[in-house]
Amino acid sequence: SEAFWTDGAIGQRFVPVEMDYWLEHGFQLMPIRDFVAHCSTAAARPSPLPGLSAGGYIAQHALLDVIPELQADVLTPDIALCGGGGSILRQVFFGPRGTVTPLHFDPYENVFCQVVGFKYLRLYPPSEAPRVYPRESGDVLSNNSAIEPADILEGEASGAYGGETGKFCRFSEADFVEALLEPGDMLYLPKGWWHFVKSLSTSISVAFHFD
Repeated sequence: SEAFWTDGAIGQRFVPVEMDYWLEHGFQLMPIRDFVAHCSTAAARPSPLPGLSAGGYIAQHALLDVIPELQADVLTPDIALCGGGGSILRQVFFGPRGTVTPLHFDPYENVFCQVVGFKYLRLYPPSEAPRVYPRESGDVLSNNSAIEPADILEGEASGAYGGETGKFCRFSEADFVEALLEPGDMLYLPKGWWHFVKSLSTSISVAFHFD
């Protein structure tokens, strides 16, 4: 319930809130109760706030360690115990409708668990890299696609990638699979696979990263 997040000591804990995926606006420290109020306000709006972070997003945060009471609600999937590296990184993604994680790949295995709300995911195999326009190897975000707009659902709806002579004309040729995750769903994202994520409602997800 919302009271869990807003009442008592838990609501007073501060969390780093991503204001922009590209970190041009950095992070803002915010009490959890204020962040939950932000999500509730966003849910009542006719459309999401502009920007990939939709006005504020807790992304890749060790929230299960900050609030141990949550750990009983999110069990470690068996597949995450199969890695040979011996370590698992649990990262929470908590935000309002409209948050976007642009197309990118990770250098580790990922089991993505949907806890609250709904998310759209799209995956491209590594073989499609030439068609998803990777950034330059020297770029600090070289594991990200250079495609603009970064919200590929909006880009496709507006026809931004169409035409044979457009800047990203090969993107529409790339093969992909897509999924709509709802509470209780789990999706395995193999190392090196490109993926795009968008929240369709207020959402809480937990990613288990392992080698």
